[in-house]
Amino acid sequence: MDVINYFSPDYQAARAKFLEAATHAGLVIENHLNPNSKGPDGGALYTDVAVWGDPKADRVLLANSATHGAEGFCGSGALIGWLRSGAYRSVPKNVKVVLVHAINPHGFAWIRRVTEDNVDLNRNFIDHNGGYPENPDYDALHDVIVPKQWGQDSLAAMEAAFDAYKKQHGAFAWQKALSQGQYNHADGIFHGGNKPTWSNLTFRKIVDAHVKGAKHACFIDYHTGLGPYGTVDLIADGEPGTPELQRCFDWFVNNVSSPALGNSTSPALYGVIKHAVVDMLEGTDVTSVTAEYGTYPLKNVVGAVIADNWLHARGDLDSAQGKELKAQMRKAFYPDEDDWKELVYLRSRQFMRAAIKGLAES
Repeated sequence: MDVINYFSPDYQAARAKFLEAATHAGLVIENHLNPNSKGPDGGALYTDVAVWGDPKADRVLLANSATHGAEGFCGSGALIGWLRSGAYRSVPKNVKVVLVHAINPHGFAWIRRVTEDNVDLNRNFIDHNGGYPENPDYDALHDVIVPKQWGQDSLAAMEAAFDAYKKQHGAFAWQKALSQGQYNHADGIFHGGNKPTWSNLTFRKIVDAHVKGAKHACFIDYHTGLGPYGTVDLIADGEPGTPELQRCFDWFVNNVSSPALGNSTSPALYGVIKHAVVDMLEGTDVTSVTAEYGTYPLKNVVGAVIADNWLHARGDLDSAQGKELKAQMRKAFYPDEDDWKELVYLRSRQFMRAAIKGLAES
């Protein structure tokens, strides 16, 4: 099948393709119904898990999609392609593969980064009983990020505030202030929430059921929005000098970066899912990367996130303005172009193969 057809126009179509591909390949499938949300069409929303290999295999590849829902088109297409290509047939017997389709089905269905709680799932994996990190730079910008009205005046005020911040602190510091995570403004962007979300709890159940007890696990989390169009930044976990970080460079070789080394498209973040995997798997060697695929310039991507957040907080989804802002959000995280899809699938095949090889030989 043509690579382009691995990708889907919406959540329901993506789910149908994933389930069909997993069933045809003979994988064991489980379905997790989100009881807290429905799709725009009123349909039920699920996180689906497909497992290939010996249940007792002590090396596990865990591949996850739609942590940020609107980015689910990418991970869905990559996982469906891996199944339809027959790549599962060459997985060594000592490796089990666990595919998670749409861990944040609400965000995927509604084309939002966030969950039904307006929570950024990739800032939600934090100790909610231990106090929250402060982000005073975000606090200072919040009012222009979530204006009362959306229009030329509010956009001009936002632009002026951002320009002033960048002039004083630099562009990367501005990106960090907005995206690092914040826990004081439930109506704001990159809000980490004040309790574990349904998606957080469901992910933990999946890890407990299918990965816990492994000798070695590799976690790949699919994302979009940072970096040049169609390229992938494999953002590695682990501090400099640790075996975890070195394995990422040894296994994946190309396009590997690390916030700890200062060469990543992303700053260090609070409450991210890949750190939670390490915490959940005590006694397991964990090799973890975020597969971050580039789309469009950062200004466009951040602008889409801010606009979508305002739309759901204070706007009208059914208005002409609402439809325009929603289309902007979809494009920022899913370039619906053949060349982009081909690049996503090709690099995914490569780093999935590298991960399986690394696990098998570890």
